[in-house]
Amino acid sequence: MPLDLEDRQALDELKSAVAALTTGAADWRAGSLDDEVIARIAAQVTEAQAAADPGLNRTNGLEQLHGFLPGDVADTIAQLHRRPMNLGTGAARLQKLVELSPKALTARTGIPEEHVVDFQQAADSVFLLEALCQSGRFKQLPKDVRETHYYKDEFAPFAQAMDTATAAEGLEFIPKELSGDLIERINLQLRVAALFGMIQMPTNPFEIPGRAVSRVRLGTKAEEIADTGQAKFLAVTPGSRKITLTAVKLAGRALLSRDAEEDAIIAMLPFIREEMIDYLAADIEDATVNGDDVSPHLDSDVTDYTDPKDPRTAWNGLRFLTQAAQKTDVSNVAPTVLNSIRANRKKMGKYGVGIADLAHLCSISAYLQLLNDTNVYTVDKYGPGATILAGELGRADGTPLIVSEYVRQDLNATGVFDGVTTNRTLIVTVNRRGFLMGERRGTTVEVLRELYAESDQDAVIISRRLAFAARFPTTEGIVAYTYNIAS
Repeated sequence: MPLDLEDRQALDELKSAVAALTTGAADWRAGSLDDEVIARIAAQVTEAQAAADPGLNRTNGLEQLHGFLPGDVADTIAQLHRRPMNLGTGAARLQKLVELSPKALTARTGIPEEHVVDFQQAADSVFLLEALCQSGRFKQLPKDVRETHYYKDEFAPFAQAMDTATAAEGLEFIPKELSGDLIERINLQLRVAALFGMIQMPTNPFEIPGRAVSRVRLGTKAEEIADTGQAKFLAVTPGSRKITLTAVKLAGRALLSRDAEEDAIIAMLPFIREEMIDYLAADIEDATVNGDDVSPHLDSDVTDYTDPKDPRTAWNGLRFLTQAAQKTDVSNVAPTVLNSIRANRKKMGKYGVGIADLAHLCSISAYLQLLNDTNVYTVDKYGPGATILAGELGRADGTPLIVSEYVRQDLNATGVFDGVTTNRTLIVTVNRRGFLMGERRGTTVEVLRELYAESDQDAVIISRRLAFAARFPTTEGIVAYTYNIAS
């Protein structure tokens, strides 16, 4: 039975995770990795496997690894997957409970996921509170976060419960980084960006080798019966190319008054945490749809190309990368599956055929209009066993309709923003295998102590270094859109 869209996505994510861990697996076989690294590798593979299982009911995802990895590497990954996770005790155990994802920890340790999430959220608050204590800007805060009421009354009981074997060590624990729960929440909030595979970037920029886009014909060969002068097989040279990922730092911020007392700061930390998640996820989403890294921007309301830059200048997004041959003007009418969805697929050629590889990105207005088309099926009609992508609110011809607030509905008749005509929108169809994202640095948090000194404030910022690039030349038709749609 062929894999459907959700199966393919889950398996793609599993493949990406294993590919990133192949080097580590080789090192483990050579005896150069310690137990902590082994636990990390096993946890990451487990997380990818857990995500793949719901969509791979017919096949074990780990068995599929043999189809695209050397057998010895696949066997190593499988061993890591089965190996019990030894988190140790004390501060080392608690740090691992912070940094690994809740799903992976639950799968490998048996600790209920809700307990892990509660602990990790409390650890995030302590991490932020520690930064504020160290800043020395708050009169009501001690220098040592362990002397705060929050640490003693709220966090310490969590730490003791999660490490009952060595409570004395655990009670001295201070988180050194943001939790896996927070990182997971950022990823869950992404809709468009989450459609594409993610790889880790060991350098910046990072170049990935790729096959040539076009195949080479080999030709036929007649039987040779002579013992001299035989004609040779046709000589061919396989083509190659490279994909370059260049990471850009995106960041969000939240301000905190220095007049706040300890209790007020504690009450504000969950708000700050959620704000930072929202800022970062929004910037990544916006850049992926509307990015244009060369001035002037395709939209006239984007003018900031000097630091601090508008996030829509981070990289070239899907709208910018769509070629003229893959654009369709629908002449200011309502969208339908025929005039928009299928028109996009037709313009994409071979990249628009496989429904398992496609996604249609809609503005809120375009989606609501598409509901008038009987060819659109809403989520409530899928059935109880359907797996739904983040942001998916319907399907057309079996392919998800992803609704994002960053697909603009204030464009003009040419599909860009000019501030004059602001009642048109567009629908973007993308081959999800045609693009990828790279991560050079994970999410980090820091406290700015001087920038807002004149306002008697400190700023807590969250940042992440990412890249976005096409896997194939965009002239191939890996993305298309219909524009001049009435909004």
